[in-house]
Amino acid sequence: MITVLAPDLDFLLDECRQSPPPCLRAILARAAPRPLDPASYQAELLTGQPLAAAAVSRLRDAPDDAPGVWMRADPVSLVPDLNAVWIRTTARLPRSGPLLEALTDCFAEAGLGFDLPVPERGYLRLDRVPDCRFQPPWALAGQSLDHVLPEGPDARFWDKLISDCQVLLHHHRARGQAEADSLWFWGPGALPARDQVRARVRHVASADPQLQTLADWLALDHEPVDAPPRVADASLVTWSADRHLSAEDNLKRLNGWLRPLWRRLRWGRIGVLELASRTRAWQLTPMQAWPFWRRRPAAAA
Repeated sequence: MITVLAPDLDFLLDECRQSPPPCLRAILARAAPRPLDPASYQAELLTGQPLAAAAVSRLRDAPDDAPGVWMRADPVSLVPDLNAVWIRTTARLPRSGPLLEALTDCFAEAGLGFDLPVPERGYLRLDRVPDCRFQPPWALAGQSLDHVLPEGPDARFWDKLISDCQVLLHHHRARGQAEADSLWFWGPGALPARDQVRARVRHVASADPQLQTLADWLALDHEPVDAPPRVADASLVTWSADRHLSAEDNLKRLNGWLRPLWRRLRWGRIGVLELASRTRAWQLTPMQAWPFWRRRPAAAA
């Protein structure tokens, strides 16, 4: 099996005003997509099961303090206009000083421990996984704050915590001590025991830090590159869109890159070819790659 992860594929298909190129069109047409967990699609593609994004990234950011239930608490910027408040996920926080102390105290009052191992990613230590649905940062683009707030029985607690963080950060930003306007909560959970997780592939080729961390945890061979020229069987590889190109041109690039794999699939040199975005995956066998035409049934006498 070869899995090709094209994270921006959904966006490219939505933005493209033309039919996808032939090879890509055939893959999408001949396989029914299966849904992926948007918050842990990398883990689901690599292991066949969703794994908490916060617990995975904690392995990378604080490997000596990774066990337990974690929630990501990432700094974000808020951009208000006349119609809504928009979110940008490129903010950072200082790892020491009055602001960090104030945030730590704020979360302690809510019964939570806060840690900021890197300026771009914060963590909350939890007693349990909240009964709530949180949106991952990549899903915030083009969405107003009101449409992506937590949903579920525990949502009121987390909405209040978001508001408290906004008030605190606004105060410190006015003093020039912060560039973030809020913290974004997502990806809660703990990792299962290592012996309960099996990889679907043997090799990973990706610059995605989450996939690299999982590959290390699973003791898989991996290289930090997207779309290597030769993809070995039993591999997961990431293909990245070029931000400077149109959706149509990016889909042409992806089509050209998939074409050799498509030929290998059709001649039975790959058992399964899987193409995935952040939300769904299409899987094809050699049998499905060939068009078989059924003869129309004879008319009844």
